[in-house]
Amino acid sequence: MLKRLAFILLAGVLGAAALLLFSIGFGRLSEVRQLDRLPMTPLNALNDGLYATSGRIEGGTGSLTAPYSQDSVVFVQYLLEEEYTNSKGERKVRTLDSGSSATDFSLVDGTGRAAVNPGLQIGQVQWQVRQTHRMRTGSRIYTEHSLRAGDRIEMLARFDRSRQRFELSARVAGLNTIVSRSSLKIEGGKSLLIAGLWISSATGLLAIGLAVLLVGLDIHRYWVFVLVMTLGLMAVLWTIGLVQLKKDWQVAAGLYGNRSAAVAAAVPNPAALADLYAYYLMIERSAGQWPDSLLFRLAAPYSFRVPSLSEENQNRVRNRLAEVQSSRLAQQHWVLLLVVACWLSTGLLIYFALRAIRFKRLVEFIPTSKTTGLTYGISELFGLIDVDERYPALISSVNQQQCVAYQYQIEEKRGSGKKARWVTLDEGGASTVFWLKDELGRVAVNPDGAKLIFPATKVSHQGKIRRTESWLPPFRTIYCLGMAGIANAQASRLSLQNSADFRMLITTQTEQEVVRGQGALGFLLTGLALGTSLLAGTVWLAGAGSLTPLDLLQVSLLVPLTLALITTILHYNGLVFLKNRVDKTRADIDTLLQRRHDLWPKLQASVQAFLAHEQDLQTALRAVREGQAKITGQPHDIAAQLARERQLVARLEAYPALKGNELVLTFVAQMRRSEDELALIRTGYNAAVELYNTQIEQLPDLILAKSFGFSVVPMWQG
Repeated sequence: MLKRLAFILLAGVLGAAALLLFSIGFGRLSEVRQLDRLPMTPLNALNDGLYATSGRIEGGTGSLTAPYSQDSVVFVQYLLEEEYTNSKGERKVRTLDSGSSATDFSLVDGTGRAAVNPGLQIGQVQWQVRQTHRMRTGSRIYTEHSLRAGDRIEMLARFDRSRQRFELSARVAGLNTIVSRSSLKIEGGKSLLIAGLWISSATGLLAIGLAVLLVGLDIHRYWVFVLVMTLGLMAVLWTIGLVQLKKDWQVAAGLYGNRSAAVAAAVPNPAALADLYAYYLMIERSAGQWPDSLLFRLAAPYSFRVPSLSEENQNRVRNRLAEVQSSRLAQQHWVLLLVVACWLSTGLLIYFALRAIRFKRLVEFIPTSKTTGLTYGISELFGLIDVDERYPALISSVNQQQCVAYQYQIEEKRGSGKKARWVTLDEGGASTVFWLKDELGRVAVNPDGAKLIFPATKVSHQGKIRRTESWLPPFRTIYCLGMAGIANAQASRLSLQNSADFRMLITTQTEQEVVRGQGALGFLLTGLALGTSLLAGTVWLAGAGSLTPLDLLQVSLLVPLTLALITTILHYNGLVFLKNRVDKTRADIDTLLQRRHDLWPKLQASVQAFLAHEQDLQTALRAVREGQAKITGQPHDIAAQLARERQLVARLEAYPALKGNELVLTFVAQMRRSEDELALIRTGYNAAVELYNTQIEQLPDLILAKSFGFSVVPMWQG
C-alpha cells in the first residue's frame, strides 16, 4: 500500500513539475513571438513603448575602461580564472573575480540618434556580445566581452519619449531587454529552441507522470494505458496551448495598443505612422494559421486597428517587410544532430518497451498449469522447490548455503578517492535440476541458462575484499515460465527447461507481481519514448523557426501516432509469436515422424534376417513403409499410419524369436519412446493451436489477422 501511495505522490510531483516547465516554456515562446512581430524601427520613428531597433554605437558623456585590456568601452563583462592542482593531482579552474559594467552611450542610424541608459540593473539585460580580450599570465586567465564605440548592434528595449532615451533596465509586458552584437533574430532563434526544450521536457515529464500514476493505481492493461496517454497528453497540451495562446495575443494587443496610442498623442510623424503600419502587418503575418487567425479576427476591430496610410506608403512598407524572416537558429547542424539523437533514443525506448510489454502479454497469454497437466511448449508453473536423493541440493561456495542455484562475485577495492574502483577477482555460480511440486504432483526443472531472480543476497566485507553472493534456497515458492520439453530420463514425461529461442524465467514473485513489474517497466519506457519523440518534433520546428502554439498542438498528434505504431507492432509480434509457436511444435512433430520413418528400414532388415519365411509379417512391414510414403502431412493421415505401426509392433512381440533379439528390442523401444514423445508434443500442439486460433478471432488482432493473412490452423485429430 505504501509503495502504491509513493507512486501516486511521485506522479503528482511530476505533474506539478510539468506544469511549471510548461509555464516557463510557453513564456519563452511568447517572448519570441512578440519579438518576431516587432519591425526594425528607425530612430526617427520612436515614441513611448517597446521597440526593436539597430544602429552604430557612439560614446556618451561618461567613459568606462575595461579592467584587463584597459580599452575604452561602453559595456564590459569580465572574468578572472586561475588554474590549479588539487590534492588528488587533478587540474582544475576556479573563478577569482567576475562582473560587468556599462555606461551611457548613443545609438545612431541613418535617420537620427537616440541616447541609451543602461540603468543600475544591468544584470537584467541580455548582453549578447563577443569576446574581445583573452590573455593568460602564468596560471591566471583574463577574459573580457565588451561593446565599443563603432560597433553595430540590434536592440530590443523600451524607449522613454519624455527623456528621449532607451531605458535598458525597464521591462515591458514581462519581456527582457536584449542588446545583441549579431542579430535579434538569431537571439530569438536560440530562445525559440530553449522554449521548445522546456515544453517538450514538460510533455515528457507529464507522460512519465501518467505512467507512474497508472502503476500506482495498479492498472496494467495496455489498452487503458494507450487511452489515458492519448486523451491525457493531448488534453493537457491543447488546454495549456490554447490558454497560453490567448495570453500571447493579449500581450500583443497591449503592446500594439500602447504604441498606437503613443503615435496618436505625439506630433504627426510619417515615419512613426509607417512603422505602426509595419507593426500591424507583422502581427497580421503571425496570425496566418488557426487558431491564431481566429483570435486575431476577434481582436482586430478593437485592438488592432489599421493606421491611416496612403496606398503608396503601404506598398512601400510591404516591400520592405517582404524579406524579413522569423527567428531562426543559426547553427542548424546542431538541430539536426539533436533531432537524430532524439529519434534514435525513441527507437531504442520503443524496442525495450515492446520487450517488456510483450513479455507481460505472454505471461497473461499462457495459463498456469498444474504439474500433472503440463503440455509440450512454453508453459508456466507455480509451486514449491523440492530436493531429494535423485536431485539433491547444492552448497553455495561463499556462504555455504543450501540452494538449487547460486552466483557469486569477489572484488577488491583498488585506488583511493575518485580513482577508487572495484576489480573483480573471481566470479561464478552453479545450478542443479530440482523438483517443482504442487498439490497434484511434481515436475523436474532444469535452471541451466535460465533468468534467475534470486530472493537472497549477502554482501560481506573483509578489508578491501568484497564478497557478494545470491542464491535460490529450496522449499521456496517460485513462479517458472519456460519450455516444457521431453525429459531426458523418461520420454513419457515433460520437464521445464531453457530453450534456444526462449529463455526461462525463475522467480519467487507471483504471476501478478511479474505482470505488474513488466507492465510498469513497459509503461515508463513508453512514456519516455513519447517524451523523446515530442522533443524531436519540437526541436525540429524550433530550429526551423516555425514553432507556434498551433505547431505544438500538431506535434501532440505524435502521441496517438506513436502509441498506434507501438500497439500495431505489439499485436503483430504477438500473432507472429503464437503462429511461430504452432509452427515450431508442428516442426517438432515432423522431426519425430521423420526419425520414426528412418527406423523402419533398419527394423525390416533385422526382422527379415530372422523370419524370412513369415510372409504375413513381411507383408505388414511392407504396408507400413508404403503407408509412410503416402503420408500427406495431414493429422488424419498420420493418425492412420500410427495405428498401423502399433498393430505391427504387437505382431512383432508375438514372435518369440524376435521378442528375444536385442536389436529388435532396441528398435521397438525407440518406437515406443517416440510414440510417447509424439503424444506429449501432440497435446502441446493442440494447446498452441487453440491459443492462436482464439487470439486471431479477437479484436484488435482480428483486423491484423485479416490484413496480414493469419488464418485458422486445424487441430490435431486422432
